[in-house]
Amino acid sequence: MKTFTFLTCLFLTLFFGATAQAQTEAKSSPVALITDKMADPTPNTDALKVRIETNPVTKRLIVRTDASGPTRVEVNGTDGRPVLTRDLISGDAAAVLDVSNLPAGTYLVKCTSGERRGVKRLLLGQ
Repeated sequence: MKTFTFLTCLFLTLFFGATAQAQTEAKSSPVALITDKMADPTPNTDALKVRIETNPVTKRLIVRTDASGPTRVEVNGTDGRPVLTRDLISGDAAAVLDVSNLPAGTYLVKCTSGERRGVKRLLLGQ
């Protein structure tokens, strides 16, 4: 019984002594902290507001923005390349694009007016 008690005490002393030493060393040595830059959680108020009427679309794509000046509307495929482009002059209410010849799938509608940009996902059906 004395041997068991002695071994138990020895084990606990070694275990907790090593743990305490590791914690002391961890506190004394500087820790390198690597973080990714996170996006600002506040919404971008300068972003161009883009609205797509009737999404998913089959034949005609109608895009509206809150831009007051000239605006470029691009429909980009999954590879990021533009498949349709339309330039709106100042005061145009909406861009109407014929998308009936495009294959069904997901596209991105990118609108640019000066420094302001906006993007919406478009689902093109049959």
